[in-house]
Amino acid sequence: MAKTARAVSVLLAGVCLCCLPAFVPGPGRFARSVAPAAAGAGALGMLGAAPAYADKIDDAAKVLSEKSYPFLKEIDWTSDVYAKLPTQPPLKVMTAIDTMLKMGAAMDPAALKTGVLAHSQAIANMDSKGVATLADYTAINSAIGHMISSVPASKTMDVYNAFAKFNLGSDVGPYMMSKVNAADAQAAYKALMDLKDVVKASQR
Repeated sequence: MAKTARAVSVLLAGVCLCCLPAFVPGPGRFARSVAPAAAGAGALGMLGAAPAYADKIDDAAKVLSEKSYPFLKEIDWTSDVYAKLPTQPPLKVMTAIDTMLKMGAAMDPAALKTGVLAHSQAIANMDSKGVATLADYTAINSAIGHMISSVPASKTMDVYNAFAKFNLGSDVGPYMMSKVNAADAQAAYKALMDLKDVVKASQR
């Protein structure tokens, strides 16, 4: 159970990092947990406007977004470091990405479609530094939670196991932490763990 919970947190943060200005590894074990997934997941989210209804995932996503937005704005999204991850042989990376593709195929189609549309919307709205608006960021985090909760826990674990072996946290984590305010990273991490717990409780 603990390993599954860790995997959910990895995916939540990793999905946010890759394609859209959203999230990077924070301090200590957060950096070690998040880095393996950071290399492959696409950032998908809901439309920038608030959803027509709210649930526990939406509520936790709102808190995460508000708590981590200062951290988000400290990140240099124009850096080429994200294009260099993971630093592994291409064929091994492709095999790991395949587990993410299978996870995506197992997601609720409606949630996935909404996420894809919002991804495009958030890119259109981001500023010159590559930072998403708070509204888009909140919607993205909410969608990620719903998308992950819609797949079996086994799919989550397949992705986690595929990327964990790359052990990116040993060098990526400390580098990321050197570029941001530690207190902001800690606040973001705590809120992420709260969202992770809510998603895990909803996961089938």
